[in-house]
Amino acid sequence: LILPALTWFDDQVQPILDLATDVQANEDATEYTFTLPAEATWSDGEPLTAEDVLYTYKAAIHPVVGQSVWAQNFTSIIGAVEYQAGDADEIEGIEVIDDHTITFHLKEPNASFLYGTYLGILPAHVLADTPWEELEQHPYMDAPTVTSGPYDFVEFVPEQYIHMKKKADYWGKEVTIDEVYVKLFESTATSLAQLEAGEIDLTTVSPDEVERFEMVAHTDILRATGIGYYVTHFDFRTSEQIATLNLPAEEGGKGYSIVKEPKPYLQDKRFRQALAFAIDNNAVMQVVAGGEATPIYSSIFGPEWAINPDLETYDQDVDKAKELMQEVGVTFTEDGIAQWEGQPINLVYLSNTSEEARMLGEVLQQQFTAVGIRLDIKLVTSSAFLTSAINGEADLIRNAGGRFGADPSVTKLYYTCTAGWSDLVIGYCNPEFDELMAAGAATSDIDERQKIYWQASAMLNDELPSLFFYTPNVFFGVNKGLKGLAPSADPGYITWNIENWYLEQ
Repeated sequence: LILPALTWFDDQVQPILDLATDVQANEDATEYTFTLPAEATWSDGEPLTAEDVLYTYKAAIHPVVGQSVWAQNFTSIIGAVEYQAGDADEIEGIEVIDDHTITFHLKEPNASFLYGTYLGILPAHVLADTPWEELEQHPYMDAPTVTSGPYDFVEFVPEQYIHMKKKADYWGKEVTIDEVYVKLFESTATSLAQLEAGEIDLTTVSPDEVERFEMVAHTDILRATGIGYYVTHFDFRTSEQIATLNLPAEEGGKGYSIVKEPKPYLQDKRFRQALAFAIDNNAVMQVVAGGEATPIYSSIFGPEWAINPDLETYDQDVDKAKELMQEVGVTFTEDGIAQWEGQPINLVYLSNTSEEARMLGEVLQQQFTAVGIRLDIKLVTSSAFLTSAINGEADLIRNAGGRFGADPSVTKLYYTCTAGWSDLVIGYCNPEFDELMAAGAATSDIDERQKIYWQASAMLNDELPSLFFYTPNVFFGVNKGLKGLAPSADPGYITWNIENWYLEQ
């Protein structure tokens, strides 16, 4: 809305042009050339150029201020890995052709490159003189008042809202709606209460609330088939992995202060498989998603060609679960309590405070009793969630969303060795899996991609870094006066066609 990217996503979460007016790939998908609109300007009147794109991509993967998700997205760019490691001052593979043309040169074919170019472009003329070490403290990071999208930033009130206002004399396609408030809620219940009261115009609606909101006079329910996943990650990091994360950045760490005693049984895939067999996933889908979901058995579940039909479905089998636990070394007391080295096995489930998160925790809590495991539920604020997960405050960490069903390459952003969740929370690292993910993105041949991703999917299905539950259908509650929406399979991109939105009395 305020900082367009080169590309964005349509309602099926397939790449579409956003800021760029054209993109051309060479025959073997090792070069992507983007054309920028000659009329594009920043809100302070400065022209938007390819130099802004270059600066943004350098910032995104810089060793000091970059983020792991972007480092993963852009590893195929020539020189990106060296730049991210601090061994180069420039990214060799990003070439500014002229003010309105920029080319990305890749190390190998990457058929999914456009799935990663959804990075909002920053104003280099505002930020480039700031040292990288000071960039996060720049006032712009909290108040991006120089923008290039159809809306201007007005105000950000932490934990309350973001306020944006329609630009006057916008250079691109104008929007109709004058002002947008993105309200920030700690709980789904609060957002639904405000929708019912007519205080907000649009929010996601959980499946169990759909029937109620279909009866609310001023709301419509829009449906979309989702592409996100619903899982709980395991935390089976080793002492060595935790120690590395605690090292200062100059020694290759992250500078954390994690204090956690690893649980050896979680590091054995058979124990993780046992927990999968202990769960009735149909009950999970019914309770948490109101049955409006499709079961998944790895994070690779779409498009259709990428679905491996031979995965273990982990249908509930308590006896099988106990057998696997005993193979690992778990013992059971006479009254069925699972023990490790003579002590009861207690696990902690972590999530934010949403109602569906609580329900999932309660379902798992009840089902784990069948294999003698006590599960404690810990719900924290959204702002505290990731810190709690990294700090090792739980063994099972709920996660939901993502774009997994759009393209199987998305999985690399979560489960490869250096991916954020794998590195910081889960502890999953399998170099063979990383090689498969790299190979899958390096070919445009669908038959070859299918073969590769079926192997990768089978690996996740066997090693279970996460308990894979389902992909949910997506529901939006919309004020009947808000028209023109095309509901997205990923709620994060619901505004993809906001230029078509308008209000009726």
